[in-house]
Parts: sequence; C-alpha cells; structure tokens
Amino acid sequence: MLKLRLLHYLAEVGHADAHEMAAAFELQYATSAMALLRLTRQGLAVRHLDPDNGVYWYTLSERGWQRRIYLQALQP
Repeated sequence: MLKLRLLHYLAEVGHADAHEMAAAFELQYATSAMALLRLTRQGLAVRHLDPDNGVYWYTLSERGWQRRIYLQALQP
C-alpha cells in the first residue's frame, strides 16, 4: 500500500520534499509531488515553505501519525 509506505517514509526521515521522496521511491517528480499534495489535503501531512529556497517540506501531521498506526495494524 503506497500510502502506508509514504507515511512510514515521512515518519522515518522527519521531513522531506518532493525531490527527495521521488528519489527514495524511484518515482517521477510529478508523481511524488501529487502524492504529497494528496496527503496534505487529507490532513495526513503538513506543508512548510522554506523561505530561503522556495521549496516545500512535508512532515506528518498528528492525524498522519494516527493513520500510520491504524494502517499498520491492518497489515497481515
């Protein structure tokens, strides 16, 4: 399940941008950026703008941490 993998990744690294996530999952940048945007819209991640370079960084929200635990419990 990709969502759970994304949540695990953000939990492990603390914060990431779309380029880092694309590299980690061997995805195209656009796919990674859209996945992070979806997590943000679902309230599972929080987006922070780095004013120095204009890059958005993503971290897990409290809801994201809870969803990660919930989805992990569903795994066989």
